[in-house]
Amino acid sequence: MVIHIDRGLTARVSDPAHTLRQGAHDQVLGLLMLAVGVLLVLMPMATQLGPKDAQVNELLVGLVVAFTAGRRMYRGSGPWSDAVMGIAGVWLVVSPFVLDAQNTAVHTADRMLAFVTGGVLVVLSLVSALIWRLDHKRRSR
Repeated sequence: MVIHIDRGLTARVSDPAHTLRQGAHDQVLGLLMLAVGVLLVLMPMATQLGPKDAQVNELLVGLVVAFTAGRRMYRGSGPWSDAVMGIAGVWLVVSPFVLDAQNTAVHTADRMLAFVTGGVLVVLSLVSALIWRLDHKRRSR
């Protein structure tokens, strides 16, 4: 058991097992999110399939996801990183319909990549938020 002093005002006791679990949670989910981000960045460039609008969309979302996942792995998770990942996932699911509404043809492979990666990001962000919430409840008791 380790005692931390928060700005000299209150002492708080942290459990090393809790710290290890939280670090593993951040690292595992961060690595999965980083893999999705790298996939989104590399796949449109490697395949060159579909219109440029869809490729640029996936590239930009992939960069946001990769940087957020890297920050999450370096600094730890929180509600903001989960929210960014969830919003990116929802955008990936919705974006083929938005691009279709603009009379931009979206290739089927790009649409499937966006649906799958968007779904994975939404699920990962929900799992992370749930774990974060349960952990926060446990610490407040």
